[in-house]
Amino acid sequence: MTKLKHSLFVALLALGVMSCEDILTDVKPATALTGDAVVNSAAGVEALRASMYSKIRANFGYTTLYLLGPSALADETRNRPGQSRFDDLNTNSSTDGRTSSLTEWGGTYSIMLDANLLINSIPDGVVPAATKDRYRGEALAIRAFVMHHLVRTLGYEPTQTAARGFDKGIVLRTTPTIVAADADNRPRATVAETYTQIRADLAEAKTLLAGVTATNTNNVYANLNFVQALEARVELYAGNWLAASTAAQAAITGSGRSLANTSAAVTNMFARASAVETIFRITPNANTEQIGGSNVNNGPAAYTSDQWVAQIPTQKVLSLYEAGDHRLGWYIPCFNRAGNAAAAGCPTVNTGGLALAKYYGRNTNLSDDLHYMRLGELYLIWAEAAAKAANDPNAGSAPLTTLRTARGASAIPAGALTDMTAFENFILEERMRELIGEGHRFYDLKRLGRDIVNVDNSVKIRADSYRMLGFIPVGVITLPGSLITQNPGY
Repeated sequence: MTKLKHSLFVALLALGVMSCEDILTDVKPATALTGDAVVNSAAGVEALRASMYSKIRANFGYTTLYLLGPSALADETRNRPGQSRFDDLNTNSSTDGRTSSLTEWGGTYSIMLDANLLINSIPDGVVPAATKDRYRGEALAIRAFVMHHLVRTLGYEPTQTAARGFDKGIVLRTTPTIVAADADNRPRATVAETYTQIRADLAEAKTLLAGVTATNTNNVYANLNFVQALEARVELYAGNWLAASTAAQAAITGSGRSLANTSAAVTNMFARASAVETIFRITPNANTEQIGGSNVNNGPAAYTSDQWVAQIPTQKVLSLYEAGDHRLGWYIPCFNRAGNAAAAGCPTVNTGGLALAKYYGRNTNLSDDLHYMRLGELYLIWAEAAAKAANDPNAGSAPLTTLRTARGASAIPAGALTDMTAFENFILEERMRELIGEGHRFYDLKRLGRDIVNVDNSVKIRADSYRMLGFIPVGVITLPGSLITQNPGY
């Protein structure tokens, strides 16, 4: 494609093209570009690349909802009395019956639009060939990332589709949708077809990014290590244990990073100056780039450790830590910068009256880096997948021991190594200790075919309930000629 319609220019204006720190510098803003220049000039290509990343940062569904929603819907956080943010997820109740949905339909396809343009529409010669390959590789990785998030929300995992009797995934769009004629009506692909596309994207991304020598010390854009790490996560969800274990180890080795292993290092690992375990993150400019529309109102710090302090870690999670576990540094007395008023009600959620401080406005203006993949998760994937590949808990004990030792925790209890059920239970607990507030708990239970439970372990959403699946917006279903079917039960 050598020429894009003016409608692309209008679309980019409407969606907002903003630069992400360390991604785009000294480039004309998109508002200064003509429609043709978006992919037919180096400046336009740079702006489009920045837009793809910026849309993640600007979308509530890919920031605070993505990171904290799965904790609130499951049993990791609960609402502080007097606050309403994510209370409908905590209680699984609302007037429209859709609260189990963590779906980000519109945001996903908006990000995919930019990715598809970068993948398919940059003419030869606009940027150096190596740069074009790199940007295409990044776009393929991001497309795979958002596709996987949408399919894990709207569909069952590949291992469960037959048992649940439902195999619908997402609508696959791998070419740019620029004008109305491009937006042909098509049905949802199956989950298997969706995973096939995700794997194809990751495979091509690995090829394109394998020879990239540009430094990425801050991991603020997708690189080969992120692609391998995402592959590990995807194959874990798919139940391909050997592939998941292999990819996780490749990402760990390739990253050149080591686990934080002191109290100070673990406590501060989410700070921009540290980020010792980061595989991929978004680093908003606190002064110009708001998280999900407003750092103060919508950012993860405002929900967990400041401002509203709405979602508080449950005692169930806090009771999982041993004394001396370095990860206890992620919890602070419940307060906000206006004073101690926010402490009211916190002890009703956990006995220590503690808040989660993974997000603490460290970049000022209640802004934080947004971490989408880090080393701790990879060690957990490696441990779970290796054990399941061998059908032997001991096969996963080495990576799990490495993680726990770095965190100042004791040896794996002997009882956790007696059989695979005991090991899986222990891995789920370790994932709570390690990954609370990072977008996993609801999906961990769902991918394993387990009920979603309350803090007291009573059943909140049965594994066979329609509420395990997200809700597709009504406007999408009712579009003239739409072939998209709603998930059952809604």
